[in-house]
Amino acid sequence: MNLPEWLTHIENLHPLKWDLGLERVGEVGRRLDVIKPAPLTFLIAGTNGKGSCCEYLAALCQTRGLRAGKTTSPHLSIFNERIVIDGDVASDVEIVAAFESIDDARGDISLSYFEFSALAALVVFKRSKVDVAILEIGLGGRLDAMNIVEPDVSVITQIAMDHESWLGDSLSKIAVEKAGVMRGGKHCIVADPSPPDSIYECATEKQSQLMLLGQDFGLAAEQAWYTESDGEKCRLALTGNGHLPAASAAAALQAFSCAGYEINQEALTTVIESTRLPGRMQWLQGFKHSLLLDVAHNPNAASYLQDYLRDYLRDRLAAKKGPGRIHAIVGMYGDKDIASVFAILDAQIDRWYLCEMSDPRAASAEELRDALSTEAGSRADTYDKVRIGCDSAFAAAKEDDLVLVFGSFPVVAEVLKITGNVDY
Repeated sequence: MNLPEWLTHIENLHPLKWDLGLERVGEVGRRLDVIKPAPLTFLIAGTNGKGSCCEYLAALCQTRGLRAGKTTSPHLSIFNERIVIDGDVASDVEIVAAFESIDDARGDISLSYFEFSALAALVVFKRSKVDVAILEIGLGGRLDAMNIVEPDVSVITQIAMDHESWLGDSLSKIAVEKAGVMRGGKHCIVADPSPPDSIYECATEKQSQLMLLGQDFGLAAEQAWYTESDGEKCRLALTGNGHLPAASAAAALQAFSCAGYEINQEALTTVIESTRLPGRMQWLQGFKHSLLLDVAHNPNAASYLQDYLRDYLRDRLAAKKGPGRIHAIVGMYGDKDIASVFAILDAQIDRWYLCEMSDPRAASAEELRDALSTEAGSRADTYDKVRIGCDSAFAAAKEDDLVLVFGSFPVVAEVLKITGNVDY
């Protein structure tokens, strides 16, 4: 089978899309000998900012000449994006070979699509003999397939409400699930400014060594700092703003230090200035209007986007430019808190283009409209295809306007494809 055939195959092997638990996948992982996929392994959980933290860690590894494997999910354009070594996506041949090995090793054990995906990344990294494995948790932490590994350093980024039906209906419960990535005697970097008390309780129970944002590490306008192994604070000057969340950058710095690596001024500058991630505060050029894409799909991410837009409008006014209008192309999964996301951003959106994504989980365009306030709904149009909504927004936007694409991954992926900004 080729890769597309394998992906169809593993989508239909297991009766449940999400089947949380480590017993089945852990047994297959042990048979494949991938519980320790690299000499140094980072495991990253959290609600928002995981992908950015992984990207910063990969960039830090590059400054030290370390061969780093990074796995994140979901992908934007092609499955291969989930498995990256030194910035290059894994080939179809490598992934198919990993799938074949997993299929042989599992015997009569049934695995879900995500469990196959997680194991494939570990197999590719082990076979490629990477120095570092950077592993993003897909859902939660405690029962996520990636949690079968033995990390050297764990990271928990910002904790917020999302996936409540799986993880619990409170921040405290969700935090307990995220805390499943903690390990006894190992550092856990917590990049949430106000973590729930349950994080501290879990760390005490597991005897994990917490490092806390604002106390042990941080990143502000002109300075980054982290705590070295001897307890001393290392402070480095910043010469510019990063393109991804500052808390994720700060967490990556602290995690890298906990792994035993020093970070110099030159390396920090390189990492902060160069690290970007498709679909995260991504600006596209070559249009008569400004174009910004971001996969904000829960209230916490929407609040971050709201602040980003506020700064964007402030900077335009400071440059004596008109604020322009903001046209929002949106698609969302139906299981998200769509109404709360829309309520947070509505005051900044002048026109809504509500699009139905070609994904079984997608909310319909009419369901998206129903999630808007009555007044906002009067400024909204619905589209049964992202391409049609995109064409409409691009036609309506003037030179001083901003077209904002946000929501779940498929809507951002589709606009990247429409605009010719996919490299594969």
